[in-house]
Amino acid sequence: MKPYDVAVIGLGSMGSFLAMELAARKALVVGFDQFIPPHHEGSHSGETRVFRTAYYEHPSYTPLAVRSGFLWDRLGQDIGKRLLTRTGLLSMGPEDSEIILGIQESAALHRIPILRLSSNEIAKQYLALRPPDNFMGLLEETAGWIDVDVSLQETLRRAKLLGADLHLETTVLGWEASNNEVRVKTEFREFVARQLVITAGPWASLLLRDLNLPLKIRRKILAWFDPLVPEPFREGTLPIFAFAPNFFYGFPNIRAKGVKVGLHEGGDTVAAIPVRPVSAPDLDPIAQAAAKFLRGLCDSGERVADRLLQAQTCLYTMTPDEHFIIDRHPQFENVCFATGFSGHGFKFAPVVGEALADLALEGRTELPIGFLRLEGRFPQAS
Repeated sequence: MKPYDVAVIGLGSMGSFLAMELAARKALVVGFDQFIPPHHEGSHSGETRVFRTAYYEHPSYTPLAVRSGFLWDRLGQDIGKRLLTRTGLLSMGPEDSEIILGIQESAALHRIPILRLSSNEIAKQYLALRPPDNFMGLLEETAGWIDVDVSLQETLRRAKLLGADLHLETTVLGWEASNNEVRVKTEFREFVARQLVITAGPWASLLLRDLNLPLKIRRKILAWFDPLVPEPFREGTLPIFAFAPNFFYGFPNIRAKGVKVGLHEGGDTVAAIPVRPVSAPDLDPIAQAAAKFLRGLCDSGERVADRLLQAQTCLYTMTPDEHFIIDRHPQFENVCFATGFSGHGFKFAPVVGEALADLALEGRTELPIGFLRLEGRFPQAS
């Protein structure tokens, strides 16, 4: 049998876009996933994700985010469904907080328009928000939210239509590489390809155990609440919002399904998957932050948690520096991988798919991902 051009292990956030990109470039691609994406067992659960470009974590992400925004808009137009809704993102914190300083640095360096608001201006304009007096806000109007489930469903559908051979509910047992080919062993049979790309999310450490990557899995909680006063939380009235220092963030009441909130920082480190389901104590930090920073979610005589509609877990695959790893395997030129997205990677999925397709098919990419290489970052990694 003729070998595939590229095999992809993991068809979630990054792998689905990679498979679609490879197939669009006429590559013969085979992909594997132990689940049927989208699902609630990994890193893309929660229905929505934030899109932003004035990137406080590192200004080098901003060109990638801008490119990704273009790709999100183009894909939405191609399929006739809006995947990225630009509601704006209002980030709030003290003037000297990491979030505020980082956003201003990225915005100035890359000429991203942002609007400064005082605490009083925020409270008057957005009745759902209660920023402390020493907070100020930065509004990025071109930011917004991404429809996760529709995005993954559509990318996988398009990948298949373009000829990708996708094997869902298929567990990969291992892989072997030589100079000319890669063999991927599944529970059913073995597949041969010229190139391999691993985009396996929380399972990347198992598939790349020879590299001794310092990855940790962090269990995060997402919660949706039914607001007592709906109007201030309505789509079109409230942007996505985030508060320093722990990055308590939330979305407007999208499609009247509840106000989704979470804490980007913190969370339990877990050693095994699947993780335990959400329990009442898990919700306490989120409820406390919601009570502190939001108005109209509940009244004074009621606990925020009493208005809970649903809660889900999400898994962050963390690197020590909380930056992604996108690179070629140091021992095998025909093996690439992308991992360690540390809870802020989904917005980049289309551009990561482009970059990985470049590496697999061309051996190099013009996209500015050099700062995300593995080499030299973690001494304990092979």
